[in-house]
Amino acid sequence: MKKVCVCLVMMLVAVVWSLQSASALPPFNKEWVAKYNPGEKNAAFVEAKCNVCHAGESKKMKNEYGKAVGKYLTKAKYNEIKEDEAAAKKYIQEGLQKAEGEKGGAGKPYGDLIKVGKLPGGK
Repeated sequence: MKKVCVCLVMMLVAVVWSLQSASALPPFNKEWVAKYNPGEKNAAFVEAKCNVCHAGESKKMKNEYGKAVGKYLTKAKYNEIKEDEAAAKKYIQEGLQKAEGEKGGAGKPYGDLIKVGKLPGGK
């Protein structure tokens, strides 16, 4: 009985975790580049591409910055408003702005790291 309860709890945790994950959508990346790397002047940002938020080969794996962004940007919410281009753009920009204030493992806000040209996710 104890094993069954443990399995059920683990399955519940997995379901909840998967529901709150953000998804890298082209509009999220487009707005990120427009906000933080217009004209693609920062070579490190260009080279990192998706790894600004993601870690490794799987796009389901997020670095610490990607997890912070995921608190404010979700695929579900974006899909609700994507038909209204202005609202979708505003949603993404506001989410990125909120994530800027989050602090990473180094104790510095992600916005500060981005401003000095460092990748916020640590790579």
